[in-house]
Amino acid sequence: MKKTLILGLILHSVISNAQQGPFGYYKDALIFSQTNTLYGSTARIQGIGGASVALGGDLSSISSNPAGLGFFNRSVFTVTPSLDFITSKSEFTIPDQGFSGSVEESFKNNLNFSNIGTVVNFTKGDYTNDKFKGGSLGISLNRLNGFHLVRNYVGANDHNSILDSFLDNVGQTQPGDLGGFEAGAYDQYLINPTFDADDNINGYDSFITGFPVQSETIKESGSHYQLNIAWGGNYDDRLYFGGGMGIQILNYQLRRNYLENQFEPAPFINSISILDDLEVRGAGIDFNFGTIVRPVEFLTIGINYTSPSFISLDEEGFFDVDANWKGGTEVTETDEGGGETTIDLGTIDPYRSDLFVSEYKLRTPSKISVGSALFIGKSGFLSGDVEFVDYSNASINSTDFLESADNDVIEDIYTSVMNIRVGGEYRIDNFRLRAGYALFPSPYKNSDLQDRTNLTFGFGYRTRDYFLDFAVVNSETKSLYSPYEIANDQPIVETDVQNTSVSVTFGLTF
Repeated sequence: MKKTLILGLILHSVISNAQQGPFGYYKDALIFSQTNTLYGSTARIQGIGGASVALGGDLSSISSNPAGLGFFNRSVFTVTPSLDFITSKSEFTIPDQGFSGSVEESFKNNLNFSNIGTVVNFTKGDYTNDKFKGGSLGISLNRLNGFHLVRNYVGANDHNSILDSFLDNVGQTQPGDLGGFEAGAYDQYLINPTFDADDNINGYDSFITGFPVQSETIKESGSHYQLNIAWGGNYDDRLYFGGGMGIQILNYQLRRNYLENQFEPAPFINSISILDDLEVRGAGIDFNFGTIVRPVEFLTIGINYTSPSFISLDEEGFFDVDANWKGGTEVTETDEGGGETTIDLGTIDPYRSDLFVSEYKLRTPSKISVGSALFIGKSGFLSGDVEFVDYSNASINSTDFLESADNDVIEDIYTSVMNIRVGGEYRIDNFRLRAGYALFPSPYKNSDLQDRTNLTFGFGYRTRDYFLDFAVVNSETKSLYSPYEIANDQPIVETDVQNTSVSVTFGLTF
């Protein structure tokens, strides 16, 4: 079907070939693989930067290294509520042109539980002569990750529009075969087919010639929790060993509100808006095994292996495309029989996609952590961990779509990292002072994008029957985001994210 703008605007055609590529699940593979024991630790472990592989006697050992359960000689119950204060500062840029817009700041807070759980002690007592001194069983629910972020940006783009991306993607695809945002753009008369002398489609063009002000609000929400059960034993106060199983539950929501308006020049259009809504739910399982040795009284060395997580995921989503044309803008449509119909574009309804649903399975990378702790008499300790993760080992599997392209991207762009966590505790009678630092390098091969650093501190008060710990974790990272892909003058949004998390652990021993 031909569409002709009555006002007589003529544009050149943009011809390209649409190619089968990744569907974007490689992004999910990274998001759901970047779990961090620090998120779900007690305030004591958060205060020392999460460096806990060689430490024991803490509920966090259930997930960080179950061998640490062998240090318990009494049972304990703990709960750790946390409050996150998340600030993002986003700047709209076109790096190829040296252009940058204003910095837009967004804020969000989130109340959650870092962990809750209990350790039941089965040791044989302090005075047994047996080499094997028993062990402890731990059950906990801890947070692996949190998805709470709001980003806003705005900027005048005098080089391209999202319509240019649509035109690059459609090539010579028949209108009835268009999918995704391109189908919505066609429905809203934002892109229109052009024909050769034999009435064969040879590409698409657009009635819109101006450059817009672009703005967007991106809201992420959800959580990733794990229910753990683990056991750790003690052999002669020299060798500690343990293993556990985790059942993961996650939910993730993403909502994007994209807007182009104030086109210059803009004889026919007021604005273009896109609402994109996605929800992902999943459940999975993993296992971990670890050991801690004490070669001398003042030193412990630990190692923990966490298996890949095997997660089944369900997603559903939809999107709307709405073109707000100026009143009186009309097109004529010519059918195959030569009949013509005039349509006032100011009266057309927005395009809403069908609800799309898919199922897929994710295998996350395994993790190996090694650490040591140096004890300075009864004055405190210093602890450090190194964790190895290879994000290129993640993989997607599905019968609902062809996953090979996404798996190729995972292998091509992600890399292995060495996460570092260090911290220490100083004791003054019943009081504890703590501080720590953690570095999580970028998971991308050729970029420092998403390097994350944590600076932590905390304090606590402990008696034989109860304890109270407090921690503050300040996390900083940078991310890049593109609202659409285009060959030249790619718009980029640079976002600095700072999350200050405050946690309090209440504990009872019995």
